Amino acid sequence: MTKDFSKVIIVFISLFIIFVAAVTVSEIVNYNHIIKTYPQSGQIAVPDTVRVTMPTQAAFDFHKSKIITWLIRLFLSFAVPAFFIFSKLSIHIRNWAAGRARRWISIIILYFIAYSVIETLIYLPLDIYTGFFRMHQYGLSNQNFSQWIIDTIKNFIVNTVLTCAIIWVPFLIIKKSPKRWWLYIALISIPYLFIVSYIQPVVIDPIFNQYKPIEDSHLSLKIEDLLNKTSIGDCQVYQVDKSKETNQMNAYMTGVFNTKRIVLWDTTINYLDTDEILGVTAHEMGHYLMGHVWKSIVFGGIGSIVILYLIYRMLGYILKKTKGKLGFSKVSDIAAYPLIILLINLMMFFTAPITNAYSRSMETEADRFELELTKNNFATATATVKLHQQSLTMPEPGIVYMLWTYDHPTFKSRVDFANEYRPWEKGEPLKYQKFIKEGK
Repeated sequence: MTKDFSKVIIVFISLFIIFVAAVTVSEIVNYNHIIKTYPQSGQIAVPDTVRVTMPTQAAFDFHKSKIITWLIRLFLSFAVPAFFIFSKLSIHIRNWAAGRARRWISIIILYFIAYSVIETLIYLPLDIYTGFFRMHQYGLSNQNFSQWIIDTIKNFIVNTVLTCAIIWVPFLIIKKSPKRWWLYIALISIPYLFIVSYIQPVVIDPIFNQYKPIEDSHLSLKIEDLLNKTSIGDCQVYQVDKSKETNQMNAYMTGVFNTKRIVLWDTTINYLDTDEILGVTAHEMGHYLMGHVWKSIVFGGIGSIVILYLIYRMLGYILKKTKGKLGFSKVSDIAAYPLIILLINLMMFFTAPITNAYSRSMETEADRFELELTKNNFATATATVKLHQQSLTMPEPGIVYMLWTYDHPTFKSRVDFANEYRPWEKGEPLKYQKFIKEGK
């Protein structure tokens, strides 16, 4: 048994080293490409074409730091659950929970709370560096340390409480249907994701930030006119007070049915001009009109069927091979939780290029809709430049890092698309004309 584990560890470390080498080589190639081909900083528009210029040294350094910490976090996503399993810590936590609770559900909840606390403490040094010290080092954060700690604790409590409310459900399904649990859990994930999407804007998000209607009355009227040009219906647009936390900019579409809303960070409103803000808003409108929220929920549900089936097969093989030597012999045993997490993380790693490619395709379509609605290529391109340069984002990353982490197209590709996509100038039909009201 020990020899088998040793072989698995050696193979894993070897493959991880190869992956790190692939990331490193692709970043070196990309760095040389940028140095040789990108113009120095200067005027970004000539006269209706926006140019992406050489990143600053801070952007290069920040990008390098992000890659290093991403690789560390990736390694920990496998090493931490493995530590719980092979150190027998998972068994000790289960026994501790069983000694303090009689009901099966209570044992699962106590186990999960203990596991989450320990896991959070393991990740805490990395989280403090990436979430606080590095953000201040590069001038991207406005929080003091006590504010950051309060937000971190608040986030932990909210996530733990919400997960405790449902963590027992999949284990109950596994217990009742040991051969079909993978299918049933995948199927119930669809309504679960819908419920979360419905309540998040009105229940969860306000815990962390203040959301209110757009304060600038002129901008609010402009946005209302933009909404009226489409068939989006009753969609509210809010601004959120992110400037208390960060200097970065962002916007997003959230919610379904009567909770759907577009949210603009107040930094986005402060740093962009009116036409650029309207372009950003149009992009988020595109996500909703094209049903990207629904598609993501369904896509996630279908994908989870395949992923959970593979996990089911792997769990069966591992439990058969170990014959209870891990301290558990059934998947329904809560002590198997870190093994399940380990396999989920493994599957997420292998499927990341696929899910990211799907997400990038949706973002490109939202960019296309933005241009077709506003017909303001210049504002779209300049907003893209400002959004990314403010966040010290590289115009292009290495191919491996891009495939595994980019759920949006690269900064450079989005600017190029904004410069070039002009079908209306050639008298060509618009792809998303059906969403735009006639005469608008």
